[in-house]
Amino acid sequence: MRAVIDTNVIVSALFWGGLPGRVVDHAASGRFQAVTSVELLVELEDVLAEDFAVPPERVDLILRDVLSFSEVIAPVEAIETPVRDRAEAKVIACAVAGRADFIVTGDRDLLALGEVHGIRVAAVRAFLHAQSGW
Repeated sequence: MRAVIDTNVIVSALFWGGLPGRVVDHAASGRFQAVTSVELLVELEDVLAEDFAVPPERVDLILRDVLSFSEVIAPVEAIETPVRDRAEAKVIACAVAGRADFIVTGDRDLLALGEVHGIRVAAVRAFLHAQSGW
């Protein structure tokens, strides 16, 4: 199984653990292949530094951790997406190019899609439930 873990899930995992932490732990332990892009890594870096005032050296460590269990792909450039927000479009483009089965997110606009380009958009709990079928 391949999945894009949206930035909001990674941030939640880092600061609050819980179910988002389990998603990241499952990716790190190889239970599924996490897929990301340079654009999503830059977004994560920006959110950590600007919104949470995480020191640069700690941001670097977090990015290295994410890279240790993620496949970095080049997203599809011109892809039609049913969302207006560029941040959401980046997630979808990454998922399509990375042949993901899931987008794991807490973003309500993405979750409202349910599925996009044949990729299931799931909240953390639903994704973990889908994984339990292995």
